[in-house]
Amino acid sequence: MTSKPKAPRKKRYVERPDARVQLLDAAEALIRKEGYAAATARRIAGEVGLKHQVVFYYFGTQEELLLALYQRVSAEQRERIKEALNGESPLKAIWNIIRDPEATRLSLEFMALANHSEVIRAEIAKNAEELRELESEAIARLLEARGITEPRLSPRLVSMLTNAIARLLVQESTLGISLGHEEAEAMVDASLAIFESGRQSELDSMSPPG
Repeated sequence: MTSKPKAPRKKRYVERPDARVQLLDAAEALIRKEGYAAATARRIAGEVGLKHQVVFYYFGTQEELLLALYQRVSAEQRERIKEALNGESPLKAIWNIIRDPEATRLSLEFMALANHSEVIRAEIAKNAEELRELESEAIARLLEARGITEPRLSPRLVSMLTNAIARLLVQESTLGISLGHEEAEAMVDASLAIFESGRQSELDSMSPPG
């Protein structure tokens, strides 16, 4: 007696081209509003009216979804920075991007998440170094074009310091700390103006001793 061929198993979910984007959008909105801990599979799926199993269907794991979200956000940030580097005042434009409170808060949430996810940590480190190189190369071209030569203020140092200050300003603002912020912003604005103007004499006065 021959057995009847088994009928093909039905898919549990119907493929939806927009589902991945909707899930990523929902995860981003939750992280921005409530922090990374709120971005669970159940909460993310619930935001778009789906069952939480759909997260695993489209991404495999919740961590993979958050990784995909970080990659999307960092790619968007990289494009903004590339566009800024092609403008007339690239350093000022980059500074305005990296001190954007919304973008920096999201970045800080992913950094907090990295304490619990080696995958996210590795991706953040990789992206940060790529961005630093991108910014450093642009700063080096700018300084060379303006005839500025100051080895103690290297392009990588300028990139690192401006990013660090921007991140600290936003981090403290979320805690209600504002003392010294106005002075810090004024100092960075003035320093970047000197870099972009090419006033070597003023740049010399900014240089650390050594």
